[in-house]
Amino acid sequence: METPEIQHSIDNMSETLFFAMNECIKEGKNEDAIAICEEWLVDGRDPEDGEYEFYFMPNFTLQN
Repeated sequence: METPEIQHSIDNMSETLFFAMNECIKEGKNEDAIAICEEWLVDGRDPEDGEYEFYFMPNFTLQN
């Protein structure tokens, strides 16, 4: 059950990792850029291009 908040979190994570990877490339830190890229990829593929499911744990810190 995907909500707008969940999709926003996925988009935020993707954009943040992509930005960090590009910054590493600009600084010549290619191994760091590869490591960041591998944090996002699943079996060498972008998870948003396939049949992957993101798991979000309930936030137990919120008060009801």
